[in-house]
Amino acid sequence: MKKSSASLKKSLKDILEKRAGLIEQLIASGPVVIGNVYDVMRRCGNPHCHCAEKPGHRQTLLIYTRNGHRHCKLVRRKDEERVKLAWQNYRAFRKALRQIRALNQRELSILRADIINRGFCYR
Repeated sequence: MKKSSASLKKSLKDILEKRAGLIEQLIASGPVVIGNVYDVMRRCGNPHCHCAEKPGHRQTLLIYTRNGHRHCKLVRRKDEERVKLAWQNYRAFRKALRQIRALNQRELSILRADIINRGFCYR
């Protein structure tokens, strides 16, 4: 089934508009922290603390990979909000990149189908 030229242009224009919006979103995003942020319950090590029986202190951890090695870093309480916001920016950034990749694949499939539709058999 051949797609009309107007339909093809509309599909490609929609893809370009979505891609432009995602790129604007990427450019406008704030700082990012690459890795994962977790809130965990841990023991402090003091044998007289209430957490000696079971974990009872909330801590925020940043887990990231550097040079192929996994690292775990404790996030200070005063930095928690800033680090979590930067981590959310990172997640949004990665999501936008996945969406751009999907749009690129869709665009390529439309263009490949169009080139096949334009082809004719010469004998």
